[in-house]
Parts: sequence; C-alpha cells; structure tokens
Amino acid sequence: MWLWGGLVSAMVLVSFLNVFETLTSFQFVSTSSGSSSDSVQVKGPIESTKDEDLQMFPVGVRHFQHAIHHQVRDEFEDDEQVDETGERMASPVRWPSTKGSKSECLYARDYGLIERLDNSSRTFCSAGARANGSTYTFFHVPEAGVRATKLQNFGLDLRGAEIAQDIDNLADNGGGHDPRFRYRKSSAFCSCVERQDREHGAPSIWKDYFAGGPSDQDPNCDTFQDSVGDKLTLTRAVVMVRKDDHNPFFQISAMLNAWVMMKTIGWDRNTTQLVTLDRALPSPVDDLRHALLGPERPVIDGEVFQDRVVHFESALLPPYEVTGPLMSHLDDNQPCHANAMIADFRDAALKSMAVTPHNAKSDPQRCLVTIISRRPYGGRRIQRVWQNEDEIVGRMRAEYRDAYRFGECEFQSLEFTNMTMHDQMRAMVDSDVVIGMHGAGMVNVMWTRPETLVIEIFPRRRYRWGYRNLCQYLGCKWHEFRSGRDVRVHTFDPNDMDKFIPFIQWRSFFDPLFRDVVDRLEEKVGGS
Repeated sequence: MWLWGGLVSAMVLVSFLNVFETLTSFQFVSTSSGSSSDSVQVKGPIESTKDEDLQMFPVGVRHFQHAIHHQVRDEFEDDEQVDETGERMASPVRWPSTKGSKSECLYARDYGLIERLDNSSRTFCSAGARANGSTYTFFHVPEAGVRATKLQNFGLDLRGAEIAQDIDNLADNGGGHDPRFRYRKSSAFCSCVERQDREHGAPSIWKDYFAGGPSDQDPNCDTFQDSVGDKLTLTRAVVMVRKDDHNPFFQISAMLNAWVMMKTIGWDRNTTQLVTLDRALPSPVDDLRHALLGPERPVIDGEVFQDRVVHFESALLPPYEVTGPLMSHLDDNQPCHANAMIADFRDAALKSMAVTPHNAKSDPQRCLVTIISRRPYGGRRIQRVWQNEDEIVGRMRAEYRDAYRFGECEFQSLEFTNMTMHDQMRAMVDSDVVIGMHGAGMVNVMWTRPETLVIEIFPRRRYRWGYRNLCQYLGCKWHEFRSGRDVRVHTFDPNDMDKFIPFIQWRSFFDPLFRDVVDRLEEKVGGS
C-alpha cells in the first residue's frame, strides 16, 4: 500500500509541475515605456521561449513528425513561348516507386504523372453501348492522390439544389463554410446498359463534388428521362468545384490539377468551357482560373445549375482541390526539386494573365522587397498576424536606405486580398525578396523568379512545408523565421498565434540574407 501511495503522490506532483510550467510559459508584456528601442505595445499575452531552446530546423526529430503534416480535413502570343505539349516519359521499372526516390518525384509530381494518368485510364458504360451512350473514362493514380473523370453525354438536374453551408460575406466565414451543393439522389443522368455503381464495378465519380455524398451504394447516374425541361448543352466543360473558396493555395492547387488533366486528355484551353459547380464568393483568383482553363467562353456558375438542366456533351471532372501535386508530401521529408511540370504551369499562368516577361523584372535595376501582409479583411478575423509589421518595415527602410548603390531599395507591404490577380503576380515577379507570415497568401511565391529570397514567418510551434516545397520545385530560396514572441489573441492553439518580432532579432536574421541579395543584384546591374 505504501508503494501505491507513493506512486499516486508522484503522479500528482508531475501533473502539478506540468500545469505550472504551462501557466508560466504565458506572460503579459508591459506597456510602460522602457529603455529599449524595441519596446512596443503588444496586443495580448505573449508566449515566451528562449531562442537557445528553439530548434529552427526540426528535421528528423520524431516528436515533430505528427505536427508537420498539412491538416486538410478539420498557347499565347508574346516573345516568350511555352511548349504546351506535355513531355511523355518512359514508364518506370516498377510502380509504385520507393517513397522519396527520384522516380517518385517524376511520376507523382512532375510530367511523369501525365503518363501515369494516361496509363491508369479505365472506360465504363461501354458494354453494349448505345448510339448515344454515356461512355466515361476514369483516371486514378493512388500514389499521387489523383482521380479524375472524362464524361460524354451526361446530364445534371440540380434545379433548386441547396448550398451545403452558405454565407453572406467573409465576416461569416469559418471552418463550416461550404459553397458546394448538397448531394441529392437521382440528379445525374446517363445512357448506360448496366447500373453504374460499385456493385457493378464502377468507381464513384462524384466524390467530393457534392457535400454529404454520394455513398458507395449510390449509382453515378440514372437513366435519362424523356422530358427534362429547359436544357443547357455544354461541350468540353471543365467542371471545377470549390470548398475553401477563400483560400488561394487550395484554388491554385485545383487549377494545376485541371491543367494537368487537360494535358492528359489533349484539350486546349481555347476550346474549353469553364464551369464552377458551386456558389462560392468572388475572389481575385477567379480571373486566373478563367484565363487558364477556358478564356474564350463566359464562365457557367452554380446559379445556372439551380435554374436549368445541364447536358454535358463532353466534360472533365478534375481532381479535387486538396489532392494532387501541390498537396502531396506537405511535410519535412520532401525529396523533390526542379519540377518541370509545375514550372511550366507557372509560366502558363503568368502568360494567361498577360504578365510578361515571366522571369525578369519590369525594371532590371530596381531593388524591391515585398511583404505579403496578413490582415483582417471583409470583416473576417485572421489568425497569425504580424503585429508590429509596420514598425519593422519602417526600421528596414531606415536601416537599408543606402545599402544599394544603384538607388534606394524599396520596401512595400501589400494586402493581396485587395489586389487583382494580375497585380499580385506582377509584384511577385518584380520582387527580389518576399516576406510573409505563414498562410494561404504565401502561395504567391509560385510567381517569383528563380533565386528570389523567400522568408516565411511562423509561430514557434507551427510546422508547414508547402511553400518550402514550391521553392524547391521552382528555384526560389526559402528560409523560415520562428524567433520573436508568439502572441495569443483569440486562440490557445500555439499554431495560430500572432507574432511580435523585436527588431534586433529580425535584423540579426535578415541582414546577411538581404546583403547577399543586394550584392548579387549589384553585380548583375553593374555588369549589364
């Protein structure tokens, strides 16, 4: 009994020490004047962690492994031509390839994926096909997390369909927002001899396209009805569906998926019809989607489907936004570099928005540092705000006023939510340095030139690698910054805290990186 009592006492003591340590890790910063020039009032309590206790690059550390995975579910006329024909690669010796190998990078994320998709295709509704049958082709590469469908002679009757979780404005936005339509049985129609369900060997082609379904037992389509009312017929429709419509990272991921599939089936963007099968709110990224995936015809949006029956003579259902090359391997074990397919997608996207040249600045002599500001917009509160961004930007302007011998280096803070997509892309191409808090807006590093310095600021305990991976693919030089103080505002989640950075800490990190950028720019300008 005395041994049991001792164990219980020890457990109580350990629990008390853990609680005490947690409470002491949070403290308020005094708002009184201090002698330090870095004493600035901070909004909210600050999580204090000594820099020497912070591991900046937790590669291979076992207890970080669970935290570093991305949480997904809780053709042009100018002087620089892009080859729009996807390169065909020879099949690998074996598939799936060893995780982390060179062939995995090629066949799951680069142009080899197109070959894999083509080889994976299976045709359904072809047995005893009728004259006006609804043969459809299903593509699935599980190792790459990609599934897509090419349809012919399909109908959708979504008249009066309900939106899964509608909002009136961004201030109402949250994790429950879902602009997709609710799944409704017997809303898709086709002309097939056999029932198109799992029991008869058919894949579920509408997975993720509707909220709440379909189930494994639901067929992909019912037999066409004789009378379907007012009907709109579409050809070569690229059917996109958006869940996180406000998140440009997810939306650009979906565009890449559609672009890859259009190459796989041989559709040119000037012949396609963009369809958005949802009631998402407008976003600057909408212009890019239209220009890249179907610029010659007006977009058909979800409101049309609520009013009319739509007949697809031919259509493409691309992979869902949280799947595909950008969403693969979002952890710290990313072995892939120099991705030709994603580089070509970048070039095609820039050209579709008339951003040229795509690998050179508008003014070669200009020195430009751009901060992607993460601030509340449209009444929507944003987590992970850099609280003293304005102060640090002002200090950098003063500190580096004479650092560049061909003029003064510019420091600009931009709120991309208030800018057109063209202007966002142009700003990235023109920038020598890009700085930003971790968040969806950092997907704009995709438009940077090779060798651009990219600095991503994190709360100390938030580990995400998607934008580091983009730089590995495209050649920008990525660095992470975790120092400074984490500020708790409306959340106890250490992943979502705001940031306050004393200038002395920022300068010790930023100065050598910035000086190197300036040296290389001066060498280039001076030698031209």
